[in-house]
Formats: sequence, structure tokens, C-alpha cells
Amino acid sequence: MANAGTRIIVVTAPERLEQAWIERLGAEEGIAQVERVGVLGAGLDLVQQLRPDIVIVDRELQESEQFIRQIFTSLPLTLCIAVVSTPDTTTLRRLVTAGARDVLPRPLQLAELLESIRTAMATEADRRSRAIVSSGPSMSSARGRLVVVTSPKGGAGTTTVTTNLAVALRQISAGRILLADFCLQFGDVGVQLNLWSKYTMHDLLARADEIDDAMIAPVVQTHSSGLQVLFAPQTPEAIGDITAEQIEVLLDRLLERYDYVIADTWSFLDEIVETLLRRADEILVVTTPEVPSLKNVKRFLEYVQREVELRGQITLVLNRFPSVDGVSLDDVKQHLRYPIGANIPSEGRLVTHSVNRGIPVVISHPQSWVGQSLIKLAARIAGERVNTISLSPEQERANDKTAGSRRRGLFGFVRRD
Repeated sequence: MANAGTRIIVVTAPERLEQAWIERLGAEEGIAQVERVGVLGAGLDLVQQLRPDIVIVDRELQESEQFIRQIFTSLPLTLCIAVVSTPDTTTLRRLVTAGARDVLPRPLQLAELLESIRTAMATEADRRSRAIVSSGPSMSSARGRLVVVTSPKGGAGTTTVTTNLAVALRQISAGRILLADFCLQFGDVGVQLNLWSKYTMHDLLARADEIDDAMIAPVVQTHSSGLQVLFAPQTPEAIGDITAEQIEVLLDRLLERYDYVIADTWSFLDEIVETLLRRADEILVVTTPEVPSLKNVKRFLEYVQREVELRGQITLVLNRFPSVDGVSLDDVKQHLRYPIGANIPSEGRLVTHSVNRGIPVVISHPQSWVGQSLIKLAARIAGERVNTISLSPEQERANDKTAGSRRRGLFGFVRRD
């Protein structure tokens, strides 16, 4: 490559994150860092924060044009290369006018991309030698978003949804994501991620008024995906001295430091859960297509809308649907009288195998129907406009016919430290 230590961000669609050329690009000599992002908003934030040498934009034409123009006008030292399905004259003119240095056709060939990068970097060599726009990225003062995943019926699969959602959100947004286990008596987040820590949330709550970076660092654990995890207390009796006020302080400290805090909760509406619901920017209520679960969800919705002062929106997630002998979608809608925001299909053997191994299904089987559904749910949380209702496995599995082997799973990018 032309310059050693080239830093690259690839902004693509969620279903194209595992393209082989992206993984191979990260292994090329002279490439110091490759990030993959599947959400436009997160991609723009990451570009503005890291100020890479190259941004490769592999989206639809109108999205690419707008995205490249934003980068060109705000970070002129960052070079953009667009990838399109049909590089005709009109497309070339639009993208070059927006600020693209080159436009390459899909499917992308790595050799052609490397030559494009080499040429663009050589052309800009003089400018790059004297272009230090700033002393480095500054910490953002923006508050992170709190996403609470809950269910009023035990056994609905809330923790499985939560862990996969958090991992997928980390992968498609490349942001700072924390998964916090608020199932305070018997939390299972660690089991599903194959992680363990001698430190837990209780160590922070015991000194809530003193929480700072030095306290948080040894308590949270980092998953192989880059997700950070805060564990529930190790003994059930430890929750006896935890108060809602301590939870409020903890949330404040975490939301100052993370882009997203994903909270897994238990099925009891106590003051801790109500505090989380009240503070949430997004509430995912998980149910299954069985009468007892639907009955509890209906009562839950009626209660929280009447008694809890919510600031965020509620999204119903229908887990294990469609499934054999489950209640139909029409009957679910009629009973709950509330829109279904997403469904996670029933693929019991696959999910059970994933849970027992401690490897989230979005990593072990990202192209499965359930894996794709969870990834789309994460994309929706991150602000991407995607259809999160799918009743056909074929449409999910046909997203990328060239998937090939899964040497590093769906998300094989080089993570930032």
C-alpha cells in the first residue's frame, strides 16, 4: 500500500457486513485499522470521531451521495470511495460531485479496490503531509441511550434476545456498548456470553456516589465482540440493600460513558425495574405466542402506561414466532391491541446450541433466520430503517448468496481499542 498505517472505515448495509473483501482488506500490509459499520448515523459519528484516511461507502445511491457529501464538506482530508451496483455516467457524476474520489462496481474486487486506494492516497500525498486537522478525537458530551429489555412472563427468552441484541448492536454500530444484567438475583448474561467476573454491579452500587472511570474499569468485562458487560450480583441476598436511588446514579454514570446501555431485566415490576422503565429511551417487551404470556403482556402494557411515567417508546418483540401450534399473528394483535414491532422466529435447536456454548447466535449463525432477525432488530435500535417483521426464512437466508465460510463469523472487522 502507498502509506503504512492507513485507517479505513467501511460503511455498508447490515446484510453486507460479512463481505469477503472487507475481511481481506484488514489483512493487507499497510492497513492499520479497518472498521465495519452497518448504520449510516453510527458511521458518520465514527468517521467524525476517528477521522480515517479512507471511507468506503457501499450503500444505495442516494444514501451514498448524501453521506459522502457530509464527509467531504466537514472532513476534506478523509477520502471517500463509493461502491455501487451500476456505475453509469449519471451515477458517476452524482457521486464525484458529492466528493467521491473513485466509484467502483459491485461485486467489488479487492485488487481493484487496493489500486483505487493507492491512487487516491498518492494524489493526496502533499495535502496529507501537512494536514493535521485537530489534535485528536475529543470525548463526546452526549448522553448515551438506555434500552431496556423486559418481559412480564418468565421463560420468554428475554436474556437471549438481550445478549444477541447487544452483541449485534456493537458490531453494526462499532460504538461503545454496555450490557448490564439487572436480573439482580439470578442473572444469566454471563452464561450466555461465556464470561465471568469476580466483580459485579454490586461493587459499584455499594459506592454509587464515587463511581468514576477507575471504579468502572475493573468491574466491566469485555466480550470478544467488543461489547462490555456489567454482571448482576453473585448472590441473591446481595440485592437486599440496593435502592432505586443507587440505580439512578449508576445509570447516570454509565450513560455518560457509553453510546448504548442495554439492560436485561427480570419479570417482576419492582421499584428497580420501574426505575429502568422510566429512564429508558427504548423499551423492548418480549412475549411469546402463548396465551399466558400474552395475558401478562396485556396487563403489563395497561399498568405501565397508566402508572409509570415513560419517556421512551415501547416496542413489542414476539419471540419464537412463527412456531408450531402458537397463536396466530392476527390473534396476537387482536388480543394485545398494540402493534408488533419485531418477531424472532422459533429455531429452538439452533438457539439452545448457541446458549449452551455461550456463543450468541448472531456470531455462531449470523445468516440463520433467527440471526438475521436479531441483527435487524439491532439495526432498528441504532436508527436504521429496516423491516423487523419476517415470517419467511427464505427471504432472510437469501440476503447474501455468496456468504461462503464463516471463518470469523458475520463481524470479522478489526476492532478499535
